[in-house]
Amino acid sequence: MFTYEIAPVFILMEHVVLQKMRELIGWNTGDSILAPGGSISNLYAFLAARHKMFPQYKERGLAAVGGQLVMFTSDQVLFN
Repeated sequence: MFTYEIAPVFILMEHVVLQKMRELIGWNTGDSILAPGGSISNLYAFLAARHKMFPQYKERGLAAVGGQLVMFTSDQVLFN
């Protein structure tokens, strides 16, 4: 609620834009987020993928994986 109190127009715009994007791909409902930049977008994607593959990671940490996590990227990856 704090964010809405500080920037109500941007929150409403985000809601409308993300609702339209869901409609364009044929989803009636869903969760969405607008990220403020490429680095945080990559982090969100990595964390979402990790959670999908290892949902127990949140509770048990790296022990839930049973090894080490590795990420492969191209030489075109965004880094800051």
